[in-house]
Amino acid sequence: MAKRRRNARRRAISLLEVLISVTLAALLFTMYFAFTEQAMKSRDAAAARAEQTQIARQVLDRLSMELRGTLGMEQIGFPVQARLIGDRRTIKFLTTALPTPEQYRIYRQSEDLPPGHHDIREIEYKLWVDSEKTTEAGDPVIGGIIRTEKQTLNQFLVDEEEPEQLRQDLWSHELCYLEFRYYDGAQWSTVWDVTEGNSLPQLVMITVGFKAATQADLDDSDLETFPVDEFPFGDPMPHSDRYSQIVRVQAADRFFSSRFQRVGKQLSSQLGVEGVKQ
Repeated sequence: MAKRRRNARRRAISLLEVLISVTLAALLFTMYFAFTEQAMKSRDAAAARAEQTQIARQVLDRLSMELRGTLGMEQIGFPVQARLIGDRRTIKFLTTALPTPEQYRIYRQSEDLPPGHHDIREIEYKLWVDSEKTTEAGDPVIGGIIRTEKQTLNQFLVDEEEPEQLRQDLWSHELCYLEFRYYDGAQWSTVWDVTEGNSLPQLVMITVGFKAATQADLDDSDLETFPVDEFPFGDPMPHSDRYSQIVRVQAADRFFSSRFQRVGKQLSSQLGVEGVKQ
């Protein structure tokens, strides 16, 4: 009988041991849930980052493909408004497009033929900026990137009410930053307006971002701190929300005639200003 009592005493658990066990279990559960929550946050952040990268790459690849098809000839048989003209936030150029599937279809005599198609189009990309609305910080509201396409041989005869001739799309409202930089073979610039000879730049750098451009960005205030001649690829500060791609313009003159045109234009303007001063 005394032996049984001693064994019962050995198997008994004190209140202190119970409290220690409960505390350890609660600590383990807390660590487990904290680890799970952190893993879920990391997974969601990685998924959001992958989605942003996919959206940016799709826009960059489409824009790059169209830029590679830019026309570089001096005359194409009909009047045009522009071949490639742009600044930091806007670019407009003529490009060629592959035939649509409808153009390969064989029609019967009883069917009505569709309107004539052509492979030359005028494309424009720009930021959609709502100047009438501002954010709490006083910056304009930006709704994304707008792509405008004119489908007509004669760029002076555009029926803006006809969707087949003028199409305007809002591309990815998440992308609220857009920048272009142009390389003439010797230096980079934020403005391109060459209208003589082969007017195409050698390279075009495209940058898109998800953080909306501020009023200071639209006013080019950053160029005072990071001038183009010293920082040709933009400010060296890290921007995790931005994606860039450099496009080689295939039709650009390999003898850099656009470079000579730009230098000549700059010299003419400088000489004109000096002549006026004298």
